Amino acid sequence: MTEPVRQSPSRNVHARGAAKAAAGADPQSDDAIDAEREAFDFRLAERAELLRESNAMRDMMLAQLKADDEALKKYIAMI
Repeated sequence: MTEPVRQSPSRNVHARGAAKAAAGADPQSDDAIDAEREAFDFRLAERAELLRESNAMRDMMLAQLKADDEALKKYIAMI
């Protein structure tokens, strides 16, 4: 029978825990900070998605402009 492997938490968790203990932070402020972090992460993810969508729309517009330019060149060449 093998024993389960214990994984140590990341250094960041230790640093935050030590800072909270030193500052004497209460659990309610921890919940507020966690909620603020989640809201920030959500806004950041939403902004990234909007930027990706904007870039895709710009790429489509440029492709359409190139196609229009080629069609105009062929039309002029016919004249």
